Amino acid sequence: MAEPRPIDRIIIHPFPKVVLLWPVMVVSLLFYFLGGGGELIGTADNPVIDRSALGWWWIVVFFFNLLVHTFDFGRNNFIATIAVMGVGFLGLWVWDLQSDADIYKAIYDFFARQTLNMHPNFYAMMSAVLAVLMLMAFVTTRFNYWVLSPNQLTHKHGILGDERHYPTIQMSVEKELPDVFEFLLFGSGRLIFKPGTGQDQHKSLVVDNVFRVNRLEKKVREFLGIIKVDEDRFR
Repeated sequence: MAEPRPIDRIIIHPFPKVVLLWPVMVVSLLFYFLGGGGELIGTADNPVIDRSALGWWWIVVFFFNLLVHTFDFGRNNFIATIAVMGVGFLGLWVWDLQSDADIYKAIYDFFARQTLNMHPNFYAMMSAVLAVLMLMAFVTTRFNYWVLSPNQLTHKHGILGDERHYPTIQMSVEKELPDVFEFLLFGSGRLIFKPGTGQDQHKSLVVDNVFRVNRLEKKVREFLGIIKVDEDRFR
């Protein structure tokens, strides 16, 4: 049985944050068919699910997806947000019990009176627009990426292929998960390279929104560890 071929380089692609909108794209495509688009499982005049219900569910997904872009939900911020929401709901519940006003019913009735009867074509256009943006995001990663090789870390960027090189001697790497939701949606995080020698030894090289960051960090650490062994061998 042949031994696995050793890795000679690792390519790291930082993705634009628009890729985090993939839940809205998927839900829009699904709701297009559930709303009668394409006439596969219904018609525009006879949708599988009530259009108003689809509209509200789409708004909910859209809201929470945009929330990921609005705030950085680190571990502490995530716990604090859950705690604040819990206290808020508890406060409304106590107010509802202690007063004659039916708070929860009033809130429910307000939203129940709103109708969001969006045509299936709306969902089709949203999924199409987001699909184009996803494709553009993928294309940009071909012009902005990092290459880790045995003797240097190279940042390639720009249409003309501009490059910046950093030595990997005594280089260290750190991983950060600045947002819990970004990690859950895309497995993304941040890699920070710190050169150990040269004029950039006090500089941090930050690569944001790296896909499957846990797996990639492990590969990078193993790769840099192999390099360090090779360096020690020839001293």
